[in-house]
Amino acid sequence: MKEQESISKGRNLGVPAGIAGSARNYSDNVVFQGSHGHGFAGESANHLADVLSGKKAELVGGDYRLDGADRVVNGFEIQTKYCRKGTECIAACFRDGRFRYVGSNGPMLIEVPSDKYEAAVRAMEQRIRTHQIPGISDPEHAKTIVRKGRFTYAQVKNIAKFGTIESLTYDTANGVRLAGTSMGISAAISFAAAIWNGESAEAALRKSCIVGLQTGALAWVASVFAAQLGRTCVEQGLRGTTDWAVGQLGPHVTSLLVSGLRSGSPIYGAAAANHLSKVLRGTVVTGIAMTLVLSSADLMRLFRGRISVGQVLKNLTMTGAGVAGGSVGWWVGSAVGANIGAAFPKIGPAVGRVIGGLCGAFLGASGASKAGSAVLHRVMEDDAHKMLRILEKAFSELAQEYLLGENEARKVIDGFVDADDLTDRLQEMYASRDKSRFARQLLRPLIEQQAEARRRITLPSEALLLQRIRSAGA
Repeated sequence: MKEQESISKGRNLGVPAGIAGSARNYSDNVVFQGSHGHGFAGESANHLADVLSGKKAELVGGDYRLDGADRVVNGFEIQTKYCRKGTECIAACFRDGRFRYVGSNGPMLIEVPSDKYEAAVRAMEQRIRTHQIPGISDPEHAKTIVRKGRFTYAQVKNIAKFGTIESLTYDTANGVRLAGTSMGISAAISFAAAIWNGESAEAALRKSCIVGLQTGALAWVASVFAAQLGRTCVEQGLRGTTDWAVGQLGPHVTSLLVSGLRSGSPIYGAAAANHLSKVLRGTVVTGIAMTLVLSSADLMRLFRGRISVGQVLKNLTMTGAGVAGGSVGWWVGSAVGANIGAAFPKIGPAVGRVIGGLCGAFLGASGASKAGSAVLHRVMEDDAHKMLRILEKAFSELAQEYLLGENEARKVIDGFVDADDLTDRLQEMYASRDKSRFARQLLRPLIEQQAEARRRITLPSEALLLQRIRSAGA
Protein backbone atom coordinates (compact mmCIF):
# COMPACT_ATOMS: atom_id res chain seq x y z
CA MET A 1 0.00 0.00 0.00
CA LYS A 2 2.77 2.43 0.93
CA GLU A 3 4.55 1.67 -2.31
CA GLN A 4 1.43 2.44 -4.34
CA GLU A 5 0.93 5.70 -2.41
CA SER A 6 4.44 6.94 -3.18
CA ILE A 7 4.06 6.00 -6.83
CA SER A 8 0.71 7.77 -6.98
CA LYS A 9 2.11 10.94 -5.40
CA GLY A 10 5.00 11.04 -7.83
CA ARG A 11 2.76 10.59 -10.84
CA ASN A 12 0.11 13.01 -9.58
CA LEU A 13 2.68 15.80 -9.49
CA GLY A 14 4.80 14.74 -12.46
CA VAL A 15 1.89 14.46 -14.91
CA PRO A 16 0.66 18.09 -14.49
CA ALA A 17 4.24 19.30 -14.85
CA GLY A 18 4.51 17.38 -18.13
CA ILE A 19 1.19 18.78 -19.33
CA ALA A 20 2.29 22.32 -18.49
CA GLY A 21 5.49 21.92 -20.49
CA SER A 22 3.68 20.37 -23.44
CA ALA A 23 1.03 23.11 -23.33
CA ARG A 24 3.72 25.78 -23.59
CA ASN A 25 5.31 23.87 -26.45
CA TYR A 26 1.91 23.65 -28.17
CA SER A 27 1.41 27.40 -27.82
CA ASP A 28 4.89 28.05 -29.24
CA ASN A 29 4.11 25.83 -32.23
CA VAL A 30 0.86 27.63 -33.10
CA VAL A 31 2.87 30.01 -35.30
CA PHE A 32 3.80 27.03 -37.51
CA GLN A 33 0.31 27.26 -39.01
CA GLY A 34 0.73 30.87 -40.23
CA SER A 35 1.75 32.04 -43.69
CA HIS A 36 5.38 32.23 -42.51
CA GLY A 37 5.12 29.18 -40.30
CA HIS A 38 8.04 27.39 -41.89
CA GLY A 39 10.29 30.30 -40.82
CA PHE A 40 9.31 29.83 -37.20
CA ALA A 41 9.73 26.08 -37.64
CA GLY A 42 13.27 26.65 -38.88
CA GLU A 43 14.02 28.85 -35.89
CA SER A 44 12.66 26.28 -33.41
CA ALA A 45 14.31 23.29 -35.10
CA ASN A 46 17.73 24.93 -35.19
CA HIS A 47 17.33 26.00 -31.57
CA LEU A 48 16.50 22.43 -30.52
CA ALA A 49 19.50 21.10 -32.45
CA ASP A 50 21.79 23.57 -30.70
CA VAL A 51 20.38 22.68 -27.27
CA LEU A 52 20.73 18.94 -27.87
CA SER A 53 24.31 19.44 -29.08
CA GLY A 54 25.24 21.05 -25.76
CA LYS A 55 25.39 24.69 -26.82
CA LYS A 56 24.15 27.50 -24.61
CA ALA A 57 21.12 28.46 -26.67
CA GLU A 58 18.18 30.72 -25.86
CA LEU A 59 15.10 31.82 -27.80
CA VAL A 60 14.70 35.59 -27.35
CA GLY A 61 12.36 36.52 -30.20
CA GLY A 62 9.39 36.44 -27.84
CA ASP A 63 10.19 39.94 -26.60
CA TYR A 64 8.95 41.30 -29.99
CA ARG A 65 11.76 43.87 -30.09
CA LEU A 66 11.94 45.58 -33.49
CA ASP A 67 14.80 44.09 -35.53
CA GLY A 68 15.88 42.07 -32.50
CA ALA A 69 17.52 38.68 -32.50
CA ASP A 70 15.54 35.46 -32.72
CA ARG A 71 18.11 33.41 -30.83
CA VAL A 72 21.32 33.74 -28.85
CA VAL A 73 23.78 30.84 -29.14
CA ASN A 74 27.00 30.86 -27.11
CA GLY A 75 26.70 34.64 -26.88
CA PHE A 76 26.11 35.24 -30.61
CA GLU A 77 22.87 36.92 -31.68
CA ILE A 78 21.16 35.12 -34.57
CA GLN A 79 18.35 36.08 -36.93
CA THR A 80 16.81 33.08 -38.72
CA LYS A 81 15.61 33.51 -42.30
CA TYR A 82 14.14 30.48 -44.04
CA CYS A 83 12.94 31.61 -47.47
CA ARG A 84 12.39 29.90 -50.81
CA LYS A 85 15.64 31.27 -52.28
CA GLY A 86 18.96 32.26 -50.80
CA THR A 87 18.66 35.75 -52.30
CA GLU A 88 15.27 36.16 -50.64
CA CYS A 89 16.75 35.21 -47.26
CA ILE A 90 19.26 38.04 -47.56
CA ALA A 91 16.81 40.52 -49.06
CA ALA A 92 14.58 40.09 -46.00
CA CYS A 93 17.46 41.42 -43.86
CA PHE A 94 17.44 44.87 -45.44
CA ARG A 95 15.09 47.84 -45.30
CA ASP A 96 15.53 50.79 -47.61
CA GLY A 97 18.96 49.51 -48.56
CA ARG A 98 20.25 49.27 -45.00
CA PHE A 99 21.00 46.16 -42.94
CA ARG A 100 18.31 45.72 -40.26
CA TYR A 101 19.91 43.37 -37.78
CA VAL A 102 22.74 45.02 -35.86
CA GLY A 103 23.35 43.78 -32.35
CA SER A 104 25.56 44.83 -29.48
CA ASN A 105 28.61 43.26 -31.16
CA GLY A 106 27.92 44.36 -34.74
CA PRO A 107 25.93 42.55 -37.46
CA MET A 108 23.94 39.57 -36.22
CA LEU A 109 24.44 36.16 -37.73
CA ILE A 110 21.89 35.41 -40.46
CA GLU A 111 20.86 31.74 -40.33
CA VAL A 112 19.62 30.33 -43.65
CA PRO A 113 18.57 26.88 -44.95
CA SER A 114 21.52 24.57 -45.45
CA ASP A 115 20.66 24.08 -49.14
CA LYS A 116 20.43 27.88 -49.71
CA TYR A 117 23.68 28.75 -47.98
CA GLU A 118 25.91 29.29 -51.03
CA ALA A 119 23.34 31.46 -52.80
CA ALA A 120 22.82 33.46 -49.60
CA VAL A 121 26.56 34.05 -49.20
CA ARG A 122 26.80 35.35 -52.78
CA ALA A 123 23.85 37.66 -52.18
CA MET A 124 25.43 38.99 -48.99
CA GLU A 125 28.74 39.56 -50.79
CA GLN A 126 26.93 41.72 -53.31
CA ARG A 127 25.26 43.71 -50.51
CA ILE A 128 28.65 44.33 -48.91
CA ARG A 129 30.12 45.53 -52.24
CA THR A 130 27.37 48.13 -52.46
CA HIS A 131 28.12 49.30 -48.89
CA GLN A 132 24.78 48.29 -47.40
CA ILE A 133 26.27 46.92 -44.15
CA PRO A 134 27.78 49.59 -41.86
CA GLY A 135 31.43 49.04 -40.97
CA ILE A 136 32.03 46.12 -43.36
CA SER A 137 33.58 46.54 -46.78
CA ASP A 138 35.27 43.20 -47.49
CA PRO A 139 32.93 40.75 -49.29
CA GLU A 140 34.79 37.89 -47.64
CA HIS A 141 33.03 38.82 -44.42
CA ALA A 142 29.82 37.46 -45.92
CA LYS A 143 30.78 33.96 -44.75
CA THR A 144 31.16 35.21 -41.17
CA ILE A 145 27.71 36.84 -41.24
CA VAL A 146 25.70 34.14 -43.01
CA ARG A 147 25.26 31.02 -40.86
CA LYS A 148 24.46 27.66 -42.41
CA GLY A 149 21.38 26.19 -40.73
CA ARG A 150 21.15 22.54 -39.83
CA PHE A 151 18.05 21.92 -41.95
CA THR A 152 17.02 22.43 -45.56
CA TYR A 153 14.10 24.57 -46.67
CA ALA A 154 12.05 21.49 -47.54
CA GLN A 155 12.73 19.92 -44.14
CA VAL A 156 11.46 22.88 -42.13
CA LYS A 157 8.36 23.11 -44.33
CA ASN A 158 7.64 19.50 -43.43
CA ILE A 159 8.33 20.16 -39.73
CA ALA A 160 5.42 22.60 -39.82
CA LYS A 161 3.06 19.95 -41.25
CA PHE A 162 1.07 17.18 -39.58
CA GLY A 163 2.16 13.57 -39.88
CA THR A 164 5.42 14.01 -41.79
CA ILE A 165 8.62 12.18 -40.88
CA GLU A 166 10.28 15.51 -40.15
CA SER A 167 7.54 16.79 -37.83
CA LEU A 168 7.37 13.48 -35.96
CA THR A 169 11.15 13.44 -35.57
CA TYR A 170 11.15 17.02 -34.31
CA ASP A 171 8.30 16.37 -31.85
CA THR A 172 9.92 13.15 -30.66
CA ALA A 173 13.25 14.86 -29.93
CA ASN A 174 11.55 17.87 -28.36
CA GLY A 175 9.34 15.57 -26.29
CA VAL A 176 12.39 13.99 -24.69
CA ARG A 177 13.47 17.42 -23.50
CA LEU A 178 9.98 18.27 -22.23
CA ALA A 179 9.62 14.92 -20.44
CA GLY A 180 12.77 15.60 -18.42
CA THR A 181 10.97 17.99 -16.06
CA SER A 182 8.09 15.59 -15.50
CA MET A 183 10.51 12.74 -14.90
CA GLY A 184 12.61 14.73 -12.42
CA ILE A 185 9.64 15.91 -10.37
CA SER A 186 8.10 12.42 -10.22
CA ALA A 187 11.39 10.84 -9.20
CA ALA A 188 12.05 13.44 -6.49
CA ILE A 189 8.55 13.19 -4.97
CA SER A 190 8.60 9.37 -5.06
CA PHE A 191 12.03 9.29 -3.41
CA ALA A 192 10.90 11.61 -0.61
CA ALA A 193 7.65 9.71 -0.06
CA ALA A 194 9.52 6.39 0.16
CA ILE A 195 12.00 7.79 2.70
CA TRP A 196 9.16 9.23 4.80
CA ASN A 197 7.48 5.81 4.71
CA GLY A 198 10.55 4.30 6.36
CA GLU A 199 12.21 2.67 3.35
CA SER A 200 15.98 2.55 2.88
CA ALA A 201 17.71 5.08 0.65
CA GLU A 202 18.65 2.33 -1.82
CA ALA A 203 15.06 1.06 -2.12
CA ALA A 204 13.74 4.62 -2.37
CA LEU A 205 16.23 5.44 -5.13
CA ARG A 206 15.32 2.32 -7.10
CA LYS A 207 11.61 3.07 -6.82
CA SER A 208 12.04 6.76 -7.70
CA CYS A 209 13.98 5.88 -10.86
CA ILE A 210 11.21 3.52 -12.00
CA VAL A 211 8.45 6.03 -11.28
CA GLY A 212 10.42 8.84 -12.94
CA LEU A 213 10.99 6.84 -16.10
CA GLN A 214 7.35 5.74 -16.24
CA THR A 215 6.01 9.28 -15.79
CA GLY A 216 8.58 10.73 -18.20
CA ALA A 217 7.53 8.19 -20.83
CA LEU A 218 3.88 9.16 -20.36
CA ALA A 219 4.72 12.86 -20.71
CA TRP A 220 6.82 12.17 -23.79
CA VAL A 221 4.10 10.24 -25.63
CA ALA A 222 1.46 12.83 -24.69
CA SER A 223 3.67 15.71 -25.86
CA VAL A 224 4.21 14.13 -29.29
CA PHE A 225 0.49 13.39 -29.62
CA ALA A 226 -0.49 16.94 -28.62
CA ALA A 227 2.11 18.62 -30.84
CA GLN A 228 0.88 16.69 -33.85
CA LEU A 229 -2.75 17.57 -33.12
CA GLY A 230 -1.71 21.21 -32.97
CA ARG A 231 -0.89 21.03 -36.67
CA THR A 232 -4.45 19.96 -37.57
CA CYS A 233 -7.85 21.63 -37.68
CA VAL A 234 -8.11 21.02 -33.91
CA GLU A 235 -6.17 24.23 -33.33
CA GLN A 236 -8.60 26.35 -35.32
CA GLY A 237 -11.60 24.52 -33.88
CA LEU A 238 -10.65 25.32 -30.27
CA ARG A 239 -9.59 28.92 -30.82
CA GLY A 240 -13.06 30.46 -30.51
CA THR A 241 -13.79 28.57 -27.30
CA THR A 242 -10.52 29.43 -25.57
CA ASP A 243 -10.69 33.08 -26.68
CA TRP A 244 -14.16 33.30 -25.15
CA ALA A 245 -13.02 31.61 -21.92
CA VAL A 246 -10.08 33.98 -21.52
CA GLY A 247 -12.38 36.92 -22.18
CA GLN A 248 -14.53 35.87 -19.20
CA LEU A 249 -11.52 36.04 -16.88
CA GLY A 250 -10.93 39.75 -17.40
CA PRO A 251 -7.60 41.54 -17.98
CA HIS A 252 -6.44 41.47 -14.34
CA VAL A 253 -6.80 37.70 -13.85
CA THR A 254 -5.40 37.08 -17.33
CA SER A 255 -2.25 39.09 -16.58
CA LEU A 256 -1.89 37.30 -13.23
CA LEU A 257 -2.06 33.87 -14.88
CA VAL A 258 0.26 34.83 -17.73
CA SER A 259 2.86 36.12 -15.27
CA GLY A 260 2.88 32.69 -13.66
CA LEU A 261 3.05 30.79 -16.94
CA ARG A 262 5.92 32.59 -18.65
CA SER A 263 9.24 34.12 -17.78
CA GLY A 264 10.79 37.22 -19.29
CA SER A 265 9.34 40.67 -19.69
CA PRO A 266 5.64 40.97 -18.70
CA ILE A 267 2.94 41.28 -21.37
CA TYR A 268 -0.49 42.86 -21.01
CA GLY A 269 -3.76 43.43 -22.81
CA ALA A 270 -4.39 41.66 -26.10
CA ALA A 271 -0.91 40.06 -26.12
CA ALA A 272 -1.52 38.48 -22.69
CA ALA A 273 -4.99 37.28 -23.67
CA ASN A 274 -3.70 35.75 -26.90
CA HIS A 275 -0.86 34.00 -25.07
CA LEU A 276 -3.18 32.62 -22.40
CA SER A 277 -5.65 31.41 -25.02
CA LYS A 278 -2.88 29.51 -26.82
CA VAL A 279 -1.67 27.91 -23.59
CA LEU A 280 -5.24 27.01 -22.68
CA ARG A 281 -5.68 25.24 -26.03
CA GLY A 282 -2.41 23.46 -25.45
CA THR A 283 -3.53 22.38 -22.00
CA VAL A 284 -6.83 21.04 -23.31
CA VAL A 285 -5.21 19.10 -26.16
CA THR A 286 -2.34 17.80 -24.03
CA GLY A 287 -4.74 16.87 -21.22
CA ILE A 288 -6.85 14.83 -23.61
CA ALA A 289 -3.72 13.18 -25.01
CA MET A 290 -2.44 12.38 -21.50
CA THR A 291 -5.83 10.96 -20.45
CA LEU A 292 -5.85 8.65 -23.47
CA VAL A 293 -2.27 7.56 -22.81
CA LEU A 294 -3.04 6.85 -19.15
CA SER A 295 -6.16 4.93 -20.19
CA SER A 296 -4.48 2.90 -22.93
CA ALA A 297 -4.26 -0.20 -20.70
CA ASP A 298 -8.02 -0.07 -20.07
CA LEU A 299 -8.68 0.32 -23.77
CA MET A 300 -6.58 -2.77 -24.48
CA ARG A 301 -8.51 -4.72 -21.83
CA LEU A 302 -11.75 -3.59 -23.45
CA PHE A 303 -10.64 -4.95 -26.82
CA ARG A 304 -9.72 -8.25 -25.14
CA GLY A 305 -13.11 -8.45 -23.41
CA ARG A 306 -11.65 -8.26 -19.90
CA ILE A 307 -13.47 -5.07 -18.90
CA SER A 308 -16.83 -3.52 -19.71
CA VAL A 309 -17.51 -0.38 -21.73
CA GLY A 310 -19.09 1.19 -18.66
CA GLN A 311 -15.99 0.50 -16.57
CA VAL A 312 -13.75 2.01 -19.25
CA LEU A 313 -15.89 5.14 -19.41
CA LYS A 314 -15.87 5.39 -15.63
CA ASN A 315 -12.08 4.99 -15.42
CA LEU A 316 -11.61 7.40 -18.32
CA THR A 317 -13.76 10.02 -16.63
CA MET A 318 -11.96 9.67 -13.30
CA THR A 319 -8.57 9.86 -15.01
CA GLY A 320 -9.65 12.89 -17.02
CA ALA A 321 -10.93 14.59 -13.87
CA GLY A 322 -7.60 14.04 -12.13
CA VAL A 323 -5.62 15.31 -15.12
CA ALA A 324 -7.86 18.37 -15.51
CA GLY A 325 -7.75 19.16 -11.78
CA GLY A 326 -3.98 18.81 -11.68
CA SER A 327 -3.53 21.02 -14.75
CA VAL A 328 -5.80 23.78 -13.45
CA GLY A 329 -4.12 23.52 -10.05
CA TRP A 330 -0.70 23.87 -11.68
CA TRP A 331 -1.88 26.95 -13.58
CA VAL A 332 -3.30 28.72 -10.54
CA GLY A 333 -0.52 27.59 -8.21
CA SER A 334 2.18 28.71 -10.64
CA ALA A 335 0.59 32.14 -11.01
CA VAL A 336 0.21 32.64 -7.27
CA GLY A 337 3.67 31.22 -6.53
CA ALA A 338 5.39 33.37 -9.16
CA ASN A 339 3.80 36.54 -7.82
CA ILE A 340 4.64 35.65 -4.21
CA GLY A 341 8.19 34.71 -5.20
CA ALA A 342 8.63 38.03 -6.99
CA ALA A 343 7.96 39.82 -3.70
CA PHE A 344 10.81 37.93 -2.01
CA PRO A 345 14.15 38.34 -3.85
CA LYS A 346 15.68 35.32 -2.08
CA ILE A 347 12.97 33.09 -3.58
CA GLY A 348 12.31 34.71 -6.96
CA PRO A 349 9.45 34.11 -9.39
CA ALA A 350 11.03 31.02 -11.00
CA VAL A 351 11.27 29.07 -7.72
CA GLY A 352 7.88 30.37 -6.58
CA ARG A 353 6.36 29.23 -9.89
CA VAL A 354 7.57 25.65 -9.39
CA ILE A 355 6.62 25.41 -5.71
CA GLY A 356 3.21 26.97 -6.33
CA GLY A 357 2.64 24.70 -9.32
CA LEU A 358 3.43 21.57 -7.30
CA CYS A 359 1.12 22.56 -4.45
CA GLY A 360 -1.66 23.54 -6.83
CA ALA A 361 -1.29 20.36 -8.87
CA PHE A 362 -1.47 18.15 -5.78
CA LEU A 363 -4.57 19.87 -4.39
CA GLY A 364 -6.26 20.10 -7.79
CA ALA A 365 -5.64 16.50 -8.81
CA SER A 366 -6.59 15.06 -5.42
CA GLY A 367 -9.74 17.16 -5.12
CA ALA A 368 -10.95 16.48 -8.65
CA SER A 369 -10.26 12.74 -8.38
CA LYS A 370 -12.11 12.41 -5.07
CA ALA A 371 -15.07 14.44 -6.30
CA GLY A 372 -15.28 12.51 -9.56
CA SER A 373 -14.97 9.18 -7.75
CA ALA A 374 -17.72 10.08 -5.27
CA VAL A 375 -20.13 11.04 -8.03
CA LEU A 376 -19.38 8.12 -10.34
CA HIS A 377 -19.57 5.49 -7.60
CA ARG A 378 -23.13 6.58 -6.93
CA VAL A 379 -24.31 6.17 -10.51
CA MET A 380 -22.15 3.28 -11.77
CA GLU A 381 -20.91 0.06 -10.18
CA ASP A 382 -17.41 -1.21 -10.84
CA ASP A 383 -16.86 -4.47 -12.71
CA ALA A 384 -14.86 -5.67 -9.71
CA HIS A 385 -17.83 -5.24 -7.37
CA LYS A 386 -20.03 -7.26 -9.72
CA MET A 387 -17.44 -10.04 -9.85
CA LEU A 388 -17.03 -10.01 -6.07
CA ARG A 389 -20.76 -10.53 -5.60
CA ILE A 390 -20.55 -13.64 -7.81
CA LEU A 391 -17.50 -14.80 -5.86
CA GLU A 392 -19.33 -14.28 -2.57
CA LYS A 393 -22.16 -16.55 -3.69
CA ALA A 394 -19.74 -19.20 -4.98
CA PHE A 395 -17.79 -19.08 -1.72
CA SER A 396 -20.96 -19.55 0.32
CA GLU A 397 -21.88 -22.67 -1.67
CA LEU A 398 -18.38 -24.16 -1.48
CA ALA A 399 -18.11 -23.39 2.24
CA GLN A 400 -21.22 -25.48 2.85
CA GLU A 401 -19.98 -28.32 0.64
CA TYR A 402 -16.63 -28.50 2.49
CA LEU A 403 -18.09 -27.70 5.93
CA LEU A 404 -15.61 -24.86 6.43
CA GLY A 405 -15.20 -23.59 9.98
CA GLU A 406 -14.86 -19.91 10.85
CA ASN A 407 -11.05 -19.94 11.01
CA GLU A 408 -10.77 -21.92 7.77
CA ALA A 409 -13.11 -19.51 5.97
CA ARG A 410 -11.09 -16.53 7.19
CA LYS A 411 -7.84 -18.06 5.90
CA VAL A 412 -9.40 -18.72 2.47
CA ILE A 413 -10.63 -15.13 2.21
CA ASP A 414 -7.27 -13.70 3.34
CA GLY A 415 -5.40 -15.83 0.82
CA PHE A 416 -7.71 -14.73 -1.97
CA VAL A 417 -7.61 -10.99 -1.15
CA ASP A 418 -3.83 -10.92 -0.65
CA ALA A 419 -3.05 -12.55 -4.00
CA ASP A 420 -0.76 -10.42 -6.19
CA ASP A 421 -2.72 -11.23 -9.34
CA LEU A 422 -6.19 -10.53 -7.89
CA THR A 423 -6.96 -7.75 -10.40
CA ASP A 424 -5.91 -9.93 -13.32
CA ARG A 425 -8.02 -12.82 -12.00
CA LEU A 426 -11.10 -10.59 -11.73
CA GLN A 427 -10.54 -9.37 -15.30
CA GLU A 428 -10.21 -12.97 -16.51
CA MET A 429 -13.41 -13.78 -14.65
CA TYR A 430 -15.23 -10.93 -16.41
CA ALA A 431 -14.01 -12.22 -19.78
CA SER A 432 -15.19 -15.79 -19.06
CA ARG A 433 -18.50 -17.04 -20.43
CA ASP A 434 -19.57 -18.81 -17.22
CA LYS A 435 -18.56 -16.46 -14.43
CA SER A 436 -20.02 -18.58 -11.64
CA ARG A 437 -18.05 -21.63 -12.75
CA PHE A 438 -14.89 -19.51 -13.05
CA ALA A 439 -15.46 -18.22 -9.51
CA ARG A 440 -15.75 -21.77 -8.13
CA GLN A 441 -12.56 -22.83 -9.96
CA LEU A 442 -10.82 -19.76 -8.55
CA LEU A 443 -11.81 -20.51 -4.95
CA ARG A 444 -11.69 -24.31 -4.91
CA PRO A 445 -7.85 -24.70 -4.67
CA LEU A 446 -7.75 -22.40 -1.63
CA ILE A 447 -10.58 -24.26 0.07
CA GLU A 448 -9.07 -27.66 -0.71
CA GLN A 449 -5.80 -26.47 0.76
CA GLN A 450 -7.56 -25.77 4.06
CA ALA A 451 -9.42 -29.10 3.90
CA GLU A 452 -6.16 -31.00 3.38
CA ALA A 453 -4.65 -29.28 6.41
CA ARG A 454 -7.34 -30.66 8.72
CA ARG A 455 -6.39 -33.24 11.35
CA ARG A 456 -7.02 -36.85 10.36
CA ILE A 457 -10.00 -38.32 12.23
CA THR A 458 -10.11 -42.05 13.11
CA LEU A 459 -13.49 -43.49 14.05
CA PRO A 460 -13.66 -45.53 17.29
CA SER A 461 -13.86 -49.35 17.12
CA GLU A 462 -17.19 -51.12 17.57
CA ALA A 463 -16.09 -52.58 20.89
CA LEU A 464 -15.14 -49.17 22.25
CA LEU A 465 -18.37 -47.68 20.95
CA LEU A 466 -20.47 -50.39 22.64
CA GLN A 467 -18.55 -49.93 25.87
CA ARG A 468 -19.25 -46.23 25.89
CA ILE A 469 -22.94 -46.84 25.19
CA ARG A 470 -23.20 -49.31 28.15
CA SER A 471 -21.40 -46.79 30.36
CA ALA A 472 -23.82 -44.07 29.32
CA GLY A 473 -26.85 -46.36 29.98
CA ALA A 474 -25.59 -47.27 33.40
